[in-house]
Amino acid sequence: MDNKAQTTDYRKILEHMGMRKLPAGFAEAFSLYKPDGVKELIDRSYYEKLLAPYDLDPDRKGFLDETLAAIENDETALLFSRFFVWDMCSQRNKYDIDNYTELMPDCLGKYNEAYAFLILLACVPVAEEEMKRRGIPEEYYSDIPHRMLRDQMKRYKETGRIDVEDMPWKMNFYTLTIFLLDRFLFIPYEHGEGFSLYRSRKTGKVIGIPDEGCTYDSEGQLLSWPPDPEDTEDSEEEKNEPPKPDTGYVYALRGARNEGTFTTTKEESASGITGYYMNPVGYTENRLITIDLTEYEQVLKKGDYLIALHIPGGEGYTPERMHNSMKLALDFFAKYYPELDMKGFWSSSWLYDKRLETIIGKNRNITNVADLMFRYSDGENGHMLYIHLYKDLNNTLSDYPCTTSLQKGARDYLLKGNRFCTTGMMILKEEALNGKIYYTEEDEQHFFDLMKSVTLE
Repeated sequence: MDNKAQTTDYRKILEHMGMRKLPAGFAEAFSLYKPDGVKELIDRSYYEKLLAPYDLDPDRKGFLDETLAAIENDETALLFSRFFVWDMCSQRNKYDIDNYTELMPDCLGKYNEAYAFLILLACVPVAEEEMKRRGIPEEYYSDIPHRMLRDQMKRYKETGRIDVEDMPWKMNFYTLTIFLLDRFLFIPYEHGEGFSLYRSRKTGKVIGIPDEGCTYDSEGQLLSWPPDPEDTEDSEEEKNEPPKPDTGYVYALRGARNEGTFTTTKEESASGITGYYMNPVGYTENRLITIDLTEYEQVLKKGDYLIALHIPGGEGYTPERMHNSMKLALDFFAKYYPELDMKGFWSSSWLYDKRLETIIGKNRNITNVADLMFRYSDGENGHMLYIHLYKDLNNTLSDYPCTTSLQKGARDYLLKGNRFCTTGMMILKEEALNGKIYYTEEDEQHFFDLMKSVTLE
């Protein structure tokens, strides 16, 4: 390996590292970094402590040891690696779920594949210092990195693969940004999608209105948010191959049955706002409404902080556990993150799709939990449902060995030509505490009327 002398010139470092897909604003962040001169990526005793529970064989453990030594013996790689750890654990990246995509250099030879994993491991002791600074008890975070390490080490031992899949998600655990409170996992999150929520001072009803320039299909499913004026990067066109028949590549990408789209407008004055109505069961209606600002106040806007909610597998997916977990989360973040004015909760999941109700009916845990939410189309397709129900997008649907009624019902629904869509949701702090439902009977009827008009029996 080429052990070039250390440099602090950003472009020369990138040339040496051979890094790809670095986060936005990375050059600016590097200009703020002040190297500390430490010659280790991670303290050896802490490193050994993290890996000890997994009883790696000498070859597997030795490869990680060699990778760590390779990083530390290359002064430029070590400098940039310590910057990575500093940046990942900094406030700049804590609440952007999609910032890091992958970390794969080409300067470490046969050790390139293990690089991202070592960077994530090195984040744990740095993040632990932040936990101590905030006064967070150890029981809240001691097992958090191991929720990822257990699966990572299992795969490494069984297959020899040590690369990191789904980097943004895994990073939450190694930087100790995510917390398990009763049944659900919670992460601070900054609202950045193109809509605002307003609440009536008289009735408490919450109304969502998208920003100007959102494009929806004929079923009110988001096609695109308004373009970001600060996003000046050229996007590469994907070369799409024909989807494989009878697989998730067909069913998950299915669009609206009827052609036609609409693009939102939004007009604001001192007295009111006129825009398109976001039906809180999970789609935007192609109709304008006007809200009176003497009655309605804005309760969620871009830049507000929310608590992102994630659903681990297992029992206990009930409204009662949801409410209890949310109350614990509000108390936790108010105590340990007082600088973040949490407005409520955000999440996105295949479980929130109102179409599931047409298959499994009402008064099931899935539908009862979803009914607590202000749901909206966030532009996601049916990938998540297909993977959760049928394991892999490559699996064929018509002969899939379904064992549950949900698998069977969703399969029949898809085979008839219908679609599912992952759905976003909000639960504001007030409704998290009082349990008030966002949608009306009229909202629900509008949805079922729409579905009846496009569903194939």
